Amino acid sequence: MHSAATRLRRGALMSQISLKSITKAFGDTPVLNDVSLDIEDGEFVTLVGPSGCGKSTLLRILAGLEAADAGQVAIQGRDVTAIRPADRNLAMVFQSYALYPHLSVAQNMMTPLRMRDLDRAGRLPLIGPLIARAAHRKMRDQVAEVAETLQITPLLDRKPGQLSGGQRQRVALGRAMVRAPVAFLMDEPLSNLDAALRVHMRAELSELHRRLQATFVYVTHDQAEALTMSDRMAVMMHGDILQVGPPNDIYLNPASLDVARFIGSPQINTLPGELNGAGGLDLLGVTSDTRYVGTRQAVTVGLRPEHLNLAQQGRLSGIVRHSENLGADVFLRLEVGGAPAPVVLRAAPADARGRGERVAFDFDPNDALFFDANGARVMVPNAAREVA
Repeated sequence: MHSAATRLRRGALMSQISLKSITKAFGDTPVLNDVSLDIEDGEFVTLVGPSGCGKSTLLRILAGLEAADAGQVAIQGRDVTAIRPADRNLAMVFQSYALYPHLSVAQNMMTPLRMRDLDRAGRLPLIGPLIARAAHRKMRDQVAEVAETLQITPLLDRKPGQLSGGQRQRVALGRAMVRAPVAFLMDEPLSNLDAALRVHMRAELSELHRRLQATFVYVTHDQAEALTMSDRMAVMMHGDILQVGPPNDIYLNPASLDVARFIGSPQINTLPGELNGAGGLDLLGVTSDTRYVGTRQAVTVGLRPEHLNLAQQGRLSGIVRHSENLGADVFLRLEVGGAPAPVVLRAAPADARGRGERVAFDFDPNDALFFDANGARVMVPNAAREVA
């Protein structure tokens, strides 16, 4: 007997997904604007963005629950744009667990298998009782295998009302897994859990993906989920995919100001500056001789809180207006002259400062990100770094 993980790996062997030029509008409101995305076999790809950006609609179009106005959906090289959801062999896990309250965990997990057998029986009405009993035993075995994989075997006889939120989430995952789908589609599955349980379930989902080696397409507005679980993430806003790539690449090298602001917590600091054309950066009234190569231009300078550091001889200074102690880190919110918003600096607890205290700080020019007036990334080589 093959394990659930082995069967799923076999089912996902050719699970490449391709979304080509997907367009969707609800009435006069555009939702998706010519969106394209390729997902490779066994990848964990997260669609992340603010509410209303079109990420759930794109997932529903992939599942067949919504019809695109234009574009193509292909799975394993086959055009499924006009294929009904049941024939796409995709398993969907929703924000609401959608469990039948009157059925046990085992019965809930067996439901998709029963539905598939009923469909087959409709096409083969002469199926005999012996075959039916054999099919039922096979379904029970599949449920038992998946329950063991998810470590919910002791819960099989319970009803959903007797389970915690995390246990119900595992059952919803198990109900999807028994079908050995081509891919798992997950629409904000952790949003109903409390903060501690969300962190725990993030680790469990990542481990499950590693074991199954199946394709996961995951939708969330929570950047922490996208950053911690994904092989690649697609950042969406206003119906467009702004950037696709590994989480660390997107965090360190955002393609636009919108991506830089959305990814990262606390949010990246954005300050008005100017590359002066003589190799220096003018920032908040201070000129840094950084040997940047490029012409004179006004820029928005992006500096993440961890890239700012307290320094007695720092070139910049500000007054502490608020301090957030998170245990391992302290985030200081500084009022800095010329800055359009408070500047957030990450410090060690031992370096915490009190409200109203003036502090000096600095940054490594190599950590600065530059964006033009339209929010596009400006790639500015640093001659000093190249020489080094």
